[in-house]
Amino acid sequence: MKAVIMGGGMSGLATAINLLDLGVEVTLLEADEIFGGRASSWLDEDGDMIDNALHVFMPYYVNLLAFFEKMGIYGNITWKDSRFYFQMPGGESAVLNFIKLPAPLHALYAMGYLLKDFKAAPRWKMIMGGFPMGFGMMRAIPRLDEIDNVSMESFLSRYGSLEGMRALMEPAINGLTFTRGFEVSAKVMINWFLKMFISSKNSRIGFANGGLGEIWVDSCLDYIKRKGGEVELNTAVTAINMDDGKVAGITLEDGRTVEADLYVSAMSPYSLRRVLPDEAFDYDYFRQLWRYSYAPSLSLQVWFDRKLTDVDVTFFSNNRVYNTYADLSNVLPHIFKGGSMLEMVLSPADHIEGLPDRVIFDMCIEGIREDFPVAQEAEVRKWKVVRQRQGVYRPHPGMESFRPFQRSPLDNLYLTGDYTKTHVSSGGMEAAIWTANKTAELVAGDKMNRSVSLNVEYKPYERMVRAMRILEPLQMAGLALLALWILRRRMSK
Repeated sequence: MKAVIMGGGMSGLATAINLLDLGVEVTLLEADEIFGGRASSWLDEDGDMIDNALHVFMPYYVNLLAFFEKMGIYGNITWKDSRFYFQMPGGESAVLNFIKLPAPLHALYAMGYLLKDFKAAPRWKMIMGGFPMGFGMMRAIPRLDEIDNVSMESFLSRYGSLEGMRALMEPAINGLTFTRGFEVSAKVMINWFLKMFISSKNSRIGFANGGLGEIWVDSCLDYIKRKGGEVELNTAVTAINMDDGKVAGITLEDGRTVEADLYVSAMSPYSLRRVLPDEAFDYDYFRQLWRYSYAPSLSLQVWFDRKLTDVDVTFFSNNRVYNTYADLSNVLPHIFKGGSMLEMVLSPADHIEGLPDRVIFDMCIEGIREDFPVAQEAEVRKWKVVRQRQGVYRPHPGMESFRPFQRSPLDNLYLTGDYTKTHVSSGGMEAAIWTANKTAELVAGDKMNRSVSLNVEYKPYERMVRAMRILEPLQMAGLALLALWILRRRMSK
């Protein structure tokens, strides 16, 4: 049995490996000049590593981490402490510091620790909004699908101070989904927050100990070639040809026609819908691809001649062009030497992606110098706005119901990629691997009469629900006392 996989991003590479392990002959086609898609890196003209974006790993990415174990590259993840820095003008910072306590006590401690120094919103608004919001999220666990139709801001506004919660959550929402809180599904973000808050272990983050192009992509390509798979770069698919309810072949940019027994699209929904024939849209399944809208992002890397900070974990900033960033000279000191190198996520980028690189850099450096006063005296040695391989789909409220299942209505066409149907997250690396595993499971069952189980199902919420039932009366009493205290203070003024 021969399969052609169209698209060599993370999900395409993993699908190729899974099918080769099932004994399928695989040809992997990629339109770009490198493999890896959004999970890629390369060297610039100076030999410096360029990431297409700031990638971080979370412990609950169980399928991604299992795949890294399989490929022998898990040891290339550098795990950091469970701390997140909120950087504020003037060089002040507040820290969301998770310690080893049972959930949800570790999260309560982290919030209290943050509030000592957090000045992006009034403290009382953070408290009045934070505790009801936390319990509201836990109440939402049994009905996550229902709240997909609600925006994250609408959900938060039900439970207290929107201003306080926006200041705390908006940078993470922007950095994860490249979308603003008022236009992102509540299900998407609450699913992420719940997994992070389920234990202190889950709130750790990991960084790749080097470029993903070297660590991940090269390892996958070596594996594919050892297994007899074929790979081609700069090979764009221009048409998928249908006949009698199945794919009859694909046409490539150079005019070649390629035929196989199976076809797997690991392309983006935007690329796929452009190459499908008109008759494909007789199926409602393929029409849903036109519901996808693009969430743009950019990345900025800035090299300074001196250290701006000694923090080796993630920063967040409010009201900036950038929202999520890290000083990779502290994370990876053996790679980035001689001063700070900030790698920054610029999103949502709808309002800046058309601007010249120099203007974007000027907008960012102004904020950096306000947030890190030492940067006012530092010399910028080099900077790079990264536009390549950016962006994800925008998880609008209600979008989850339109994500396509991996098995298409065409007998020999499957879809994979983080935009396809999965309950693990809205998108990203874990979703890419989960969908690649699911595609291989379906192919094994549909075409080979084999039962294969590749995905690990992560179901962590039962303990949190039990804790909520115990703590909810205490929460209500605490909020009542807090409200009385605030009222007395205001009356006494």
